[in-house]
Amino acid sequence: MPASFEHHTHWYDLSLKSVSDLAEMLYTYTSAIHGLSTKLTLEQAASLSSQPEVLFMIPELKHELHTTRTPEFLGLGQTTETMPQFDSTGDVIIRVLDTGVWL
Repeated sequence: MPASFEHHTHWYDLSLKSVSDLAEMLYTYTSAIHGLSTKLTLEQAASLSSQPEVLFMIPELKHELHTTRTPEFLGLGQTTETMPQFDSTGDVIIRVLDTGVWL
């Protein structure tokens, strides 16, 4: 960030306005890295990425959901025949399925 700016967000805003008067910051990142998210056309993104102070740009990737109904997807219906019955005195195993989805 050039010394003439008091805060990163002012610098980001000016950088975005250099490629489009309508561009606006959707979110700013300040914890681990300094950065921003925005919506740009391909031409605007190319223009912004050509600026020497821009280190890298990561396009948003959209992913389709495989299911919104996990029990049915796993073959578990709502009937008592398919749902396991647990004895309150027995051991219970809980498993977590980490899909690796980042928001």
